[in-house]
Order: sequence, then structure tokens, then C-alpha cells
Amino acid sequence: MRDPPVDPSLSLYPGGPAPVPGTRYRLTELHSGLQLSMTVRTITPEELDWYVGLGDDDWLTEIIKGWWQGEGGQSAPDRCFVAEQEGKPVGRVFFYNLESSPRSQIMFGLHLNWETDWLTVGTNLLRRALAQMKTNGASSVEYRIYDIYQKPPELQRRVVEAAGFRLTQDKLRFVWKDQGSLVEVSNRLTFLTLADAGEPAFAEAVRRVTEQTLDRDDLARLAEVGPARAARDYVDILKDIEFRPDWWLLAYLPDGRLCGLVVPQRLDDKEGCINYIGVVPELRGSGYGLDLLLKGTAVLQAAGWKKVTAEIDADNKPLAAHMERAGFRHHGTLWCYRCDLVPASETSPKGS
Repeated sequence: MRDPPVDPSLSLYPGGPAPVPGTRYRLTELHSGLQLSMTVRTITPEELDWYVGLGDDDWLTEIIKGWWQGEGGQSAPDRCFVAEQEGKPVGRVFFYNLESSPRSQIMFGLHLNWETDWLTVGTNLLRRALAQMKTNGASSVEYRIYDIYQKPPELQRRVVEAAGFRLTQDKLRFVWKDQGSLVEVSNRLTFLTLADAGEPAFAEAVRRVTEQTLDRDDLARLAEVGPARAARDYVDILKDIEFRPDWWLLAYLPDGRLCGLVVPQRLDDKEGCINYIGVVPELRGSGYGLDLLLKGTAVLQAAGWKKVTAEIDADNKPLAAHMERAGFRHHGTLWCYRCDLVPASETSPKGS
């Protein structure tokens, strides 16, 4: 395969034309007294297997192909970037978005050689990629670093922070594993599915349970767009991940008052998750969060999942305690980062 042409007219910073897959972008910097010459380019469709093989995550090939075809996410070869020095790959990163959020990109698959000048290479790779994503119309980029999956997490954090990302939230990951006995759920609450209640009622319940929330991401979204818009957006995001209306549950007290909600979802064929859970403010402190957690876990267990995960804000001590009581065990930490490419005021008019 012939090398694609170098385009020297494109700089590290925003404002250049949209990329053509396979186009190279030249970077030249002085670092530690040495001249660093590095190209950052997007890939061609034919390079996918080679591109994925740069990391230790061969399972990504089919997922990226699915994203290119719009299955569960949206991506394209011109969102897959590789950094090269002297014709050899030294870094890789790519981007995708959920269908409901075309301008909000999710960064994935950052891979560098951690035994070389990873900070300079990684920072330049991300700055070039972010500049091009902005040119392509992206307004923000999010990235998650898991200490159990992305090694070494402390170095990854230094790279993204140097490239302009800010930490928005640290979360605890909990895991439940089936021990052979059925999950027991109390009879204090009655449940109604989204299929029966309707989506507007579910969105209103999301608005209620996010009042005075301990989740920092939810708080930021509330401040940015307002409670009604934030609730609608969150329902759309959850639907993008997986939508089974008979699994999305609203919980009620015997007198008919709304207590809260829980959304169990499928992650893959081996793992389910509790992707959203909440209790209305006036009923917190009475253990209903545990009831909701057990109900969501029981739904997944009945559907055949032997492993259930949940990721919660590290500041949410009450929910962490419920996790332990429900048989979940703490298994890892993740850090959530965000890079705003344009001011939030230009993309998120506040709703009522």
C-alpha cells in the first residue's frame, strides 16, 4: 500500500478543512532539545484490522465496523486517528457518538507506547484529533479511564489533562455475581413499566429523582440545560444504549405516590448493568434505594445474566452502602473527563 500524501497546510489547531481519510497532518516541535517530527492522520477503511492491532484489543474490530454502519453508535474512518514517526505508528485514538447526541463525541481506544515519550506524543495526537473533530462539527468530547482496563491509568490521566480535558467526576464500579440463589425483593413497592406508564411519565420521574442529586454529572447537566431538558436528554441517551420498555421500572408506594425508578440494561451477552437508579428527595433515607437496586438486579438475573455492574459517583455514599448490602462488591475506579470544543452556551439552550 502506498503512503497517503502529506498535507503540510494543516496545522495543529482548529480551522483547517475537513479531513480526507488517509490524509496526513505534519507536526514539528522542539522537545527536550530534540526535533520531534510526527504525522497524525486518519485511516482508510482497508486499514481497520491493522489499526485495531496497534493495541491489545482485537475485539474492537467488529464494534468499530458496527459504529461505521450506525449500529449502536456513529463513527467513520475520518474519526480514527493514528500518529506516526518515521513511518512507524506511535499512537492511536478514535471517536464515536450516540445517535441522540451527534455533536457530543466519545473518545475511545487511546493507545500509546508508554515506554517512550508518551506525554509529548499523546498530547500532540489528542490536540490534532480534537482540532479536527471541532472542524467536523463536534462541540464536546468525553473520555473515561478505568483503572482495571486502561493501563497505566495515571499516565493516561496526565495525557488527557495536558491535552485540555478536565476531570468532571470520579466513579466507583461495583459488580454483583450470581451465587446460585434468587435475589429477594421486598414487597414495600409496586412497579410499573415504561411500556405501561409511557415515556412522558418516565421522563418526569427522571426529573424528580435528579432533584438534589449527589451525582456530579447530573448536577452539571441540570445547571447547563435545566431539569426538564436534562431529563429528556437522559432518557434519549439510555434509549441509545438499549431500550427494553418492559425493563424500565417506576416504583410506587402503596398510596400511589412515586418513590423512584430503576433501569436495568444489557451490556453484552455476559454482563448486565444498573444504568440508572434514583429515589425522589422526600423519600430518601428510608432504604428504598436498596429495594430498587434489588429489583433491577432480579430483572437481570431472571433474564439470565450472571454478572451485573453499576457505576456510581464516588460522592454518593448512601448508594455505595446499598450496593454492599445488595451483594455488590467494589471493583475498580473510573475517571470521567470532558473537553469542551465550543462554549456550552452555543450548544445547550436552557429548558424549563
